[in-house]
Amino acid sequence: MTDPDRADREASRFVTDFVRRTRHLPHWEDPGAMYFITFTLADRGLCDLTSGDIAPIIIGALRYFNGERYDLYEYVVMPDHVHAILKLPQRGGRTEALHRVMHSIKSWTAKRINERLGRTGRLWRDETYDHIIRDPDDYENHAGYIWLNPLAKGLTGDPDRWPWFGDGQAAGGETDDDLELG
Repeated sequence: MTDPDRADREASRFVTDFVRRTRHLPHWEDPGAMYFITFTLADRGLCDLTSGDIAPIIIGALRYFNGERYDLYEYVVMPDHVHAILKLPQRGGRTEALHRVMHSIKSWTAKRINERLGRTGRLWRDETYDHIIRDPDDYENHAGYIWLNPLAKGLTGDPDRWPWFGDGQAAGGETDDDLELG
């Protein structure tokens, strides 16, 4: 017996051509593309994501699949949101759908953070803001925004001292100078 919805679910896990999805925000997916993403607390007063017992959960989740499901380039954890730049590599002619990757990160972190806070319920807004990085200048603009965000919000006087920023190398030792935008 076959599940008629299984093929649809499997197809939505991967992208083989440019796709445009819409909920409240437009979401464009392009195989092998690099993205600037932002995900935000459902209620901005719910908790401080930069607290020493919460930020490492988020950073650990972002780093966990680095080199497998995506290549992580930059990230910053802010009090009520997270920014990151990641690239979804093509494997076997297809790329895992961005919404699936984000669902995985958000659901895993929500469960752990809710456990830490002794609460239940929704932690993250349903939608994630995403922007396809178009060229090296676009990458530099978004990477600079990530790096300067804690300074711009008055959280630090020196972005180099912000503990919840990462500019780690992508999988395979790729550096910003080796950037291929897909």
